[in-house]
Amino acid sequence: MTQIPSAAGAEIKISFSGDEARKAARALELKSGEGRSRTIYFWDSPEEGSDGLSLPFLDRGVIIRLRLDAEDHGAKRKADMTVKLRPCPPLPPDWQKGLKDEDEDWEFTIEEDRTGPAFTPVLSASLQGDRKVEAELAESALGPGRGALDHLLIKPHRDLLESAVGLKKGDLADLRALGPVHAVKWKQEWDALPRPVAIEEWTTRTLRFLEVSVRTSTAEAAEAEKLLERALRKRDVEPPRFGETKTRAVLTALARNLGL
Repeated sequence: MTQIPSAAGAEIKISFSGDEARKAARALELKSGEGRSRTIYFWDSPEEGSDGLSLPFLDRGVIIRLRLDAEDHGAKRKADMTVKLRPCPPLPPDWQKGLKDEDEDWEFTIEEDRTGPAFTPVLSASLQGDRKVEAELAESALGPGRGALDHLLIKPHRDLLESAVGLKKGDLADLRALGPVHAVKWKQEWDALPRPVAIEEWTTRTLRFLEVSVRTSTAEAAEAEKLLERALRKRDVEPPRFGETKTRAVLTALARNLGL
């Protein structure tokens, strides 16, 4: 029986874009050489219609993302491939709780995403698979052609997509790689916050985002929201008055670059 799962954890996020992102990065004294650099790609099947650009998979709550480590590992690059369902739909029994397979290097998590300033909880389910990707395989999957995505997915990814949202292998054949997004991530210990703060900067040809986040339990989420805002102000960073949907803004910009 499918049902909406419950989350034990929450990720509190505050995002900045454009000039606000640049100002926040300066105030936080971020240095690119001290962060972890990665390149990010997404997959969707963007279409230009009379109502404008549509992203069918994102509109359906399905996000497919590859993060490639910037470090050179010879013929292979360290990567993680993630399938995210947000908002999370009702799930079959096998997917109604967090799972981890150490042998196959994958993990399934269910948590709340809470993005400021409203911090409205949105249930999110993510299956992340860690692997080393051959350069030739990555180049093929990220090229202008279609249909190569399946080689980057592991069996649990395909099982989740089929059982949770009814997507089979053939439904992924026409997806296009959208990217690159250049990302740098820092982790810092801040006074008054009990857990490490993650700061991630995303840049594309036309956009720049900075996201500050902290993970906590759902029971402590409301307090963590206040603490994070207070900690930013202490560092001369004023939280934005309006929230920005980072993933949708970035995917829309990347799709526009395809020249549809």
